Amino acid sequence: MTDTVVGSDRVEPVSVPAARPRIDGDREGAIFEGVVRLLVEVGYDKLTFDMVAAEVKASKATLYRRWPTKVDLVISALDQIAVCPAGRPDLLDTGTLEGDLEQLICADPEWTQLLPGIVRAIVPALHREADLTAAFNLHFMQPRQGLLVEVLRRAQCRGEIGKDADLEQLGQILPALAVYHAMVTGSGPDTTAARAAIETVLLPACRATMTAGPTSST
Repeated sequence: MTDTVVGSDRVEPVSVPAARPRIDGDREGAIFEGVVRLLVEVGYDKLTFDMVAAEVKASKATLYRRWPTKVDLVISALDQIAVCPAGRPDLLDTGTLEGDLEQLICADPEWTQLLPGIVRAIVPALHREADLTAAFNLHFMQPRQGLLVEVLRRAQCRGEIGKDADLEQLGQILPALAVYHAMVTGSGPDTTAARAAIETVLLPACRATMTAGPTSST
């Protein structure tokens, strides 16, 4: 498709990028669910458009027109399926740190179980694909890490965490434990394990900042 630009003495064609085809919400949701399911089953490296097309019963051409690369498709799927309460920290405001963490980590057992599998599927490819690394960090890791740090910041304002505590460092504890659990056991922690990590590791670490000196920012 082209438009024209009219100059003083000639008309030149100007290319207009074609809009990506729309896919209705229910159908798009089914595609994203299929992508995430395959991603966890086979890993990012082995995932192909052919596999996704067969899984969701869609034409490969339709998928390519909507998501030109595998990075586009996978990150779009993760962004929609793995929503957590991302972008809505108010949904986690229970009034206590323990309550907020319970809402964030344990409210959706299926998601708690799925998350490490997603990370395990993506991690091997991160050091090889700069585009994947940038998109995964920007659209998946940073929003979720930011949400956890916001929960900790509210707790700090309530006096549940020391005023000099390194919230970024505290916010790495639960994700690190979850990924380690996934690498060792091959599955994500269930809600019992997640609660145990909150009660025996993160909450004591947060309480310890009430009497400790300033933490390192490194």
